[in-house]
Amino acid sequence: MVEIRHRRAEVNGVRLHYVTAGHGPVVLGMHGWPESHRQYRGLIERFGDRYRFIAPDLRGFGDSDKPFEGYEPQTIARDMLGLLEVEEVEQFHVVSHDLGGPPAVALAYAGGERVLSLSTIETPFFGLDYPGYVDPVVHYWHLSMHMRMDVTRMLVEGREEQYLRHFFRDFAYDPEAMPEEEVRAYVTLMRQPGTLRGSLNLYGSIPRQAVQLRALTKEKLRVPMMAWGGAVSFGSHCIDSARAIAEEAHGGVIEHCGHWVFQERPDFIADKLDRFWAGKEV
Repeated sequence: MVEIRHRRAEVNGVRLHYVTAGHGPVVLGMHGWPESHRQYRGLIERFGDRYRFIAPDLRGFGDSDKPFEGYEPQTIARDMLGLLEVEEVEQFHVVSHDLGGPPAVALAYAGGERVLSLSTIETPFFGLDYPGYVDPVVHYWHLSMHMRMDVTRMLVEGREEQYLRHFFRDFAYDPEAMPEEEVRAYVTLMRQPGTLRGSLNLYGSIPRQAVQLRALTKEKLRVPMMAWGGAVSFGSHCIDSARAIAEEAHGGVIEHCGHWVFQERPDFIADKLDRFWAGKEV
């Protein structure tokens, strides 16, 4: 058993809740919507004997502060750099999922040689420009809906359980892949004051995400990057975008998998991350 320690830190003008666990090279986990640090408990249990994990609730989520601004990638990247400074971390791997991906990309650019690797799992990339690129907002109904934050709050508040249960089932290859314990935990977190409003800002910031990613990626990312997408979710969008962004890109499409990769294909993604972090062929 790996001991998970809960901590809080004031960084970049926001108070973040995060967990630390394990020993070894540092892995920073950046979750997506509607999740929290809990997303990385499976990896912590598998690899806590070999890696030191730092997994925050990003601003707007979980038990972290829910400010009214600061949800664009470069601001969240500064949150993470502040957190790593508190934990006295010099070099680190980054693993991200969903909308944790754009700020993870910004962090990889900001961190430079401190960043050992960047993994973006089931991430929508906004603002890019390469042959065949399609803005994810075009294809995925929830992106456009969630960007209209006031309407989404009106429809979801008081119905958090019904909505999240639909969300976890609809975006999965296996509708029962998300464990009941996790569903209940995320419903509880989403019902906390400010969480729905705060977390939806990650969608509200998509136009600014596009502007920042477009500017950042004019120069190729030198950090090794790995990107995987579920076959019935983002598909090849993830690896195609990684190849457009990074000098060195690995990854592909995961068959029989939807959006919730860490729950639907835990052995597959754990093996790929382990090999990538070790510098082996993926």
